[in-house]
Amino acid sequence: MSTQARYQALLQEVQHHSRLYHQQDAPEISDDAYDALLRELRALEAEHPDWVDPENPSPQVGDAPLPGFQSVNHPTAMTSLDNVFDDAELGGWRERLARALNEDTRQDFRYTCELKIDGLSINLYYRDGDLQWAATRGNGVTGEIVTAQLLTIPGIPRTLRAPDGTPLAGEVEVRGEVYLSRADFEALNAQAEELGTALLKNPRNGAAGALRQKDPEVTRARRLKAILYALGRRDNVPVRTQWEVLEWLRAQGFPTSDYSRQAAGIEEAQAYHADLLARRPELPFDVDGTVIKLDDLHLQSEAGFTSRAPKWAIAYKFPVQEAHTVLDAIEVNVGRTGKLAPLAHLQPRLIEGSTVSRATLHNEDFIRDLDLRVGDTVVVRKAGGVIPEIVRVLKDQRPPDAQPFAFPTACPSCGTPAVREEGTANTYCPNRECPAQIYEQLRYFVSRGALDLRGIGEKLTAQLIAAGYVQDAGDLYALTAEQLSGLERGGDRKAQNILAQLEGSRQKPLWRVVNALGIAGVGERNAQALARAFGSLDGLTAATPEQIAAVPGLGATLAQSVTEGLQDARTQTVLRKLRAAGVNPVEREEARGDLLSGLNFVITGTLSRPRDEIKASIEAEGGRVTGSVTGKTSYLVAGEEAGSKLTRAEELGVKVLDEAGLTALIGEKRAARHEQAQDTPEPQDALEPQAALHPQETVDPA
Repeated sequence: MSTQARYQALLQEVQHHSRLYHQQDAPEISDDAYDALLRELRALEAEHPDWVDPENPSPQVGDAPLPGFQSVNHPTAMTSLDNVFDDAELGGWRERLARALNEDTRQDFRYTCELKIDGLSINLYYRDGDLQWAATRGNGVTGEIVTAQLLTIPGIPRTLRAPDGTPLAGEVEVRGEVYLSRADFEALNAQAEELGTALLKNPRNGAAGALRQKDPEVTRARRLKAILYALGRRDNVPVRTQWEVLEWLRAQGFPTSDYSRQAAGIEEAQAYHADLLARRPELPFDVDGTVIKLDDLHLQSEAGFTSRAPKWAIAYKFPVQEAHTVLDAIEVNVGRTGKLAPLAHLQPRLIEGSTVSRATLHNEDFIRDLDLRVGDTVVVRKAGGVIPEIVRVLKDQRPPDAQPFAFPTACPSCGTPAVREEGTANTYCPNRECPAQIYEQLRYFVSRGALDLRGIGEKLTAQLIAAGYVQDAGDLYALTAEQLSGLERGGDRKAQNILAQLEGSRQKPLWRVVNALGIAGVGERNAQALARAFGSLDGLTAATPEQIAAVPGLGATLAQSVTEGLQDARTQTVLRKLRAAGVNPVEREEARGDLLSGLNFVITGTLSRPRDEIKASIEAEGGRVTGSVTGKTSYLVAGEEAGSKLTRAEELGVKVLDEAGLTALIGEKRAARHEQAQDTPEPQDALEPQAALHPQETVDPA
């Protein structure tokens, strides 16, 4: 193929992948692979500018706005960023920046360093302090208005204020990224797998799809978040540096990143990048690199732009670490709802700091689309640096005797013919008496996120089923000390401990019981929403699908699943047994203290109690528990083998407590509150308010 023919083929390929990514939120290749194609295309365009057709240009920023949304022109263009991939390239960018500023190429500068969040770019336009609209980046010039959808995200101010508190005069564009956290992405996909609906490909596509929902309540249910980090137009905004921009945004109430840092030179910027690359797996959201920006806004203006990107900023991309390994086996397990769940067993490989030996395969279609065969050499990576996934098969290395995988037509546990659910990619065992389903249902019922019966583990669950003592969760409450002590490795003491836990579980919160029922699509958050909405098991079981669908964050599909799950004969049997055993809780308003109000905690290491218990004790006193140590962290509660979070806390000067220290802190706060109450004078009689006033004083009506 000639060089020009290669250019035309490459142009079509890049345009194809750009449309998939920006318009359909359905990429076929990784960001790394797309970046490589785009770099090759740019290099050919730079070498042969006469090949570039103005009527058919290469992708610049984003893509055309989607039909169905009102379009709006950004007052100032939203450009993309050029990329570098190693320290040498970053040094080259610094030299080009110096040349653009007519400085010696050895000149260095002060930078602001930020995370490059893998989300959807947005622009918020304010005029005279009031939010006029919010829009996606679109093609950088024209975007899609998504104001109502964006306002479902916590922390988006509707009004900007000047230093004197009045509305800020002039025009201001505030820019940032909308994203889906890893935890929410996993929860949404777990719910989608339960319901048999389409899985989100990655958090970025999940965020893009949620923001482009016509119904803002659907957007709200996705639990999107945002980080704002830049200004376009900035009339009357008193800032001189990018760091001051971040401080101003934070002061206005916008959510900003806790991971941004200042760097006095390119070496400090390199160190920032290396540090964040090492900490990437612990971040709560997907990132694909860091962004290094010239800090001085006046120098930014002098440096200017290329045709598609600022000269004063660069994206330093993280590598996507992939490993080649061999698929040893495909195992199909049966879940608590009867879903047949395939799992890949891989020859172990070290990827980004941990050994990967298994990966979920989701369903039959996933295996067929990849054409996975036992013995294949496959490419594995961690999605977002965390979740192992098989991304492709190296078919040129396929063993000659490798056969297509035959997905089971019968349940691997009980042999009942499997059923493919209409309209989904899920296959189920329809036998509600299937031993595997019974085991998984019981295991889920006693798990930490449900009834939290820690004395009943996997081995004991299997023993209870094998002995015929338990056929469903309701039977747990009919167990006797004699039955429990007679099991292998039982004994009186263990039996009494289990019975005591079962007795205590009768008083568990309603949401735990709802979650423990194992209804498809209902996890902890949805169980809590249902408990708040209906108040009791009786109220929930009497609710119509329409009433359930009206609960914020649920919707018609999940409502149908809840209704069918509650009406299932086996679930009805369990509910009758639970009521007979005295397990019929109602939703109570839990009294929350405020001793720890305004304090942020992180919990790490091996502790004497489960982290959920410690988290609950902190939240019960008004504290907030987060997953990462940042500049806003008040205390790190650390046990043995605390690891990188302890190191990070020490770097930032965050106070570190052990469990005894946490107890002492709460005790000190309580004692101080008591002492303050003792010192507070008795209030005057409310029936005689004027007695405290001098005769000539008047009461201000305000």
